Amino acid sequence: MAVTTQNYRAKSEVKLDVARGETDIDVSAADYTSYQALLTIAPPTGEVLTDVEIVFDLAKATTGFAAGHTSQTITFAVQRKVDGTNWRTDLASQSTAVSGTNSAAAAQRLVLGTVGPQEQARIVVKLSAENAVDVELPYALTYRGERPTITEVAA
Repeated sequence: MAVTTQNYRAKSEVKLDVARGETDIDVSAADYTSYQALLTIAPPTGEVLTDVEIVFDLAKATTGFAAGHTSQTITFAVQRKVDGTNWRTDLASQSTAVSGTNSAAAAQRLVLGTVGPQEQARIVVKLSAENAVDVELPYALTYRGERPTITEVAA
């Protein structure tokens, strides 16, 4: 008996989407010398996001991190609600602390990978010291899947 093979495509290629926006470090709202939420990403109910990554512009003119900070450092990390309830820090995602001076003309890229159904992911930041200067961080979030709910911090 001859073997026959047929190829089926369940879906057409899934496009890569980009969400752009701006989120803030509001030093009057929280103690940013410990991790504080910067941006939260929640897939639609029952949906999965794949190939998720985010890039933050650290050097926005006048109001960016590099503009308002010199010796203070910033550290980024990804947290997830793996069980849908509790935030857990992804240790592999923690960035190296970078000073405002060293972040001039720089960006921070974080790879989140997959955000599963009933999961959420968020980016958190920690400053080595607060200097009473709020920060605006433009971002580009790329992903494959249905449009997620993106919650930004507003100063």
